Amino acid sequence: MTGHSAILSLKAIRKMFGSHAAVDDIDLDIAEGEFFTIVGPSGSGKTTLLRMLAGMDQPTSG
Repeated sequence: MTGHSAILSLKAIRKMFGSHAAVDDIDLDIAEGEFFTIVGPSGSGKTTLLRMLAGMDQPTSG
């Protein structure tokens, strides 16, 4: 991120369900006023990532 401080910063976020990594090693910085999109195929961890951002789930690590 250049010139803007992040209002949301994720570093090496991981969420495991048993031996399955639903989210694996995600880094993300979002600046104030910035828009972002999460895209990917079904089952790629989009909803799991959003649930962690909303505080509804806890990451396994990160």
